[in-house]
Amino acid sequence: MKGEGRLITVGIDLGYGDTKVIGVDGKREKFPSRWAGTEAKNWGIGGSTTILTINDGEPFFFGDNATGANVREPQGDGRLSDPDSLPLLAGALWMSGAGTDGNLAEIVLGSGTPLGTFEHELNAAKEFLEGKEFDIKSVSGETRKFKLSKLVMRPQGVGAALYLLDQGLIKTQYGYGVVVDIGSRTTDVLTVNLKNMEPVVEMSFSIQAGVGDLVSGISKAIAKETGFIVPTDIAREAISQTVVFKQREVGGPKVSEPLMNTLASKILDKLRENLREELDRITALIPVGGGSTLIGHRLEALAPGTLIKIPAEDIQFANALGYRDAASRSAQ
Repeated sequence: MKGEGRLITVGIDLGYGDTKVIGVDGKREKFPSRWAGTEAKNWGIGGSTTILTINDGEPFFFGDNATGANVREPQGDGRLSDPDSLPLLAGALWMSGAGTDGNLAEIVLGSGTPLGTFEHELNAAKEFLEGKEFDIKSVSGETRKFKLSKLVMRPQGVGAALYLLDQGLIKTQYGYGVVVDIGSRTTDVLTVNLKNMEPVVEMSFSIQAGVGDLVSGISKAIAKETGFIVPTDIAREAISQTVVFKQREVGGPKVSEPLMNTLASKILDKLRENLREELDRITALIPVGGGSTLIGHRLEALAPGTLIKIPAEDIQFANALGYRDAASRSAQ
């Protein structure tokens, strides 16, 4: 898959919470969707943190290493056409394993955006990214050269459906398969006619709710208890376990459980409202995305007995795996 002139397919799910990457030989990587500029000074300590530049621009940290007052967490729509998201894209390409042989890595990039913004984002992202070349350098001296030869876009949820079909997790039958992609900011719902495996557009939609609601709720609970606003990354960790903050143990399941029930109820209400009389025709209910690890099982109340469980290692990567599959088919 390496070498100049050889197309390399990469799948990137640039989420509001995490960025997921499917790279060379199926390599998987994930990091928080945040970055921060730095002066990149070497004071003789540490040295293991990756600091990058794009086309000799300003150096930056990304992912877990991005901390401090100047952290950027791009939250607007149009992520792939927003220059403010380029450090996340560069970090994802760096971690994909492409370009490590010193040759120009020609990338067919598979990616996507929420259903609600897809049509607008499609052309804007292609215009912004296709044909662009990036020299991405680490401050340690390594350079990797990338050319985004082609961008293949699919709506969120469609990426997951492509993965499900590839893995044989949904089968041809009468009825509907409903993919519920619980993200950080939105929950995208894709309904598939399982008889012909075609999306049912009028039954596919976005819900303005996601894991970010949990993070906000945990933050408020910790602030009420300690009197201090908790950073977002700590609040996310406090959903599943107690954490020590301001010398106190805060968060954890006792705090997050009612918040998760509230989020699940909100999503279920919207699903019932949109699917209405077609609920009896649901024969496969598939929660995916990072939020499904927290509340996915609660959604079975929509159509009892139809829940399809995805392997734990694939849940958060389902869209990125589908995006890469779409890019591979396009490259062929």
